[in-house]
Amino acid sequence: MSKTCQNCGNIFEDDTNICPRCGMQYIEVQPANNGYQQNSNDQSYYNNQTYNQAYNQPYGQQPYGQQYAAPVQSSDSMTLGSWVGTVLLTNFFGIISIILLFVWGFSDTTPIAKKNYCRAMLIYRAIMFGLVIILMIVLFSIGFAFSDLFTDYYYY
Repeated sequence: MSKTCQNCGNIFEDDTNICPRCGMQYIEVQPANNGYQQNSNDQSYYNNQTYNQAYNQPYGQQPYGQQYAAPVQSSDSMTLGSWVGTVLLTNFFGIISIILLFVWGFSDTTPIAKKNYCRAMLIYRAIMFGLVIILMIVLFSIGFAFSDLFTDYYYY
């Protein structure tokens, strides 16, 4: 049976007592018994003050005065050196750069920041490639149109 976090509603495994999403320690809340066994269908069971105290806290407040857990350092963070290496490898090595952009952009093990950068660079390069093709077509069209001016009059 799994546990539900009283703060964010995340469902997590029984073997841990700290919510992996928000870091709150799990507290098992038992309704007050008052000396008699309550039926789970009994409405007083759901209106019990001890039960509602843990689940009806305003957002951001912890039941029983607990503090938030320390924030967890993200494993997706990249150092300055890894950013410099990524930019150099994806900009100065031709076809290898494009292959690296595809590999890093769609890999499951790549950090999110690097994945987003690679996907953005792929979109940027696709747009630039399209613009270059359009520009070349326009320039060749103009060149062929004006080439008749010079070749029509000089037959030997």
